[in-house]
Amino acid sequence: MKNVRPAIHWGLLWGLAEATIGHVLHAIPVPGLAGAVMVPVALIFMRRAYRETGQAAAVMAISAVAATVKLADLLLPGRGVLMALRPALAILIEGLIVSVLFAALPILVRRRA
Repeated sequence: MKNVRPAIHWGLLWGLAEATIGHVLHAIPVPGLAGAVMVPVALIFMRRAYRETGQAAAVMAISAVAATVKLADLLLPGRGVLMALRPALAILIEGLIVSVLFAALPILVRRRA
């Protein structure tokens, strides 16, 4: 990946959204609520990173940054290790799936001229 700035920028924003909004949503006892809200948010960040770089690898890079930031939930009281690890793993899986899709179907996220 040529330019890592967009990956760091969008990864940090996505990670902060996951660590704040996602944390609150996981506390609400509605099954699937956090995923229903956070997946579209994640797609926005991934698409922006791809459009800025034109590289599917940027999507995987921002997911790694976001997952690392999400692991900050380990520092919160009353949170078990799995309560932080599962969402971080989900972020990495999202990044992998979307990076493969963007690489295979780049017309879905055409880069601005």
